[in-house]
Amino acid sequence: MAKRVQAVEEKQGLIAQAQAEYTALMDEVQGYCHQARQLRERVAELRKLGRTGQQVGAEIRQLLDQAEQFEMLADQKDGHPRLEALRRIDDLQREAFAVKATIRHNESVLIRQRIHGTGRKDVGEISLR
Repeated sequence: MAKRVQAVEEKQGLIAQAQAEYTALMDEVQGYCHQARQLRERVAELRKLGRTGQQVGAEIRQLLDQAEQFEMLADQKDGHPRLEALRRIDDLQREAFAVKATIRHNESVLIRQRIHGTGRKDVGEISLR
């Protein structure tokens, strides 16, 4: 029985770890999106100022290229890795639920065995530990 409880605790730890990894992944995606947004805002500021010239044009192109790069990174992280992380969390939660159900079943069987094995009819007197 202690092994089963330990298995549930391990699954819960793995679930917490997977959720933390997912949160970190989503924070990373949001960070990329934020950086891209800031770069595009900088481009808008430069255009608003109406400054022209080869140097300003090159800076705008560079900022837009960097913004695209951050958006591509966000898209990459938001796709397959995010889905895999969600699948892992779901699998671990199902496994933990199954182990908990087995523990509950084993506890009820143990109670019935103790009731019938000792001749006692009072379930309140039976302790699992």
